Amino acid sequence: MSSEATKASFFRAASAARSVCVCRCSPKQKAEVARNVKKFTGKRIACIGDGGNDVAMIQEADVGIGIVGKEGMQASLASDFSIT
Repeated sequence: MSSEATKASFFRAASAARSVCVCRCSPKQKAEVARNVKKFTGKRIACIGDGGNDVAMIQEADVGIGIVGKEGMQASLASDFSIT
């Protein structure tokens, strides 16, 4: 199975879940997960984050939700919706 086919299979399986939690990844990897979920499922997605490391993922989402907290306001400022 090719790398692209393996990736497509993984993201189709992941999209069967109600939610996907991405942690212990770089900001670039988080954005890539969001991009690929959209690409392989054709669905709209929402991403939620609370820190500067979540900004790329939030911006990649169709709907970005930023949480204001101890990590600052970067995610909130980059999002479509903000939660305090």
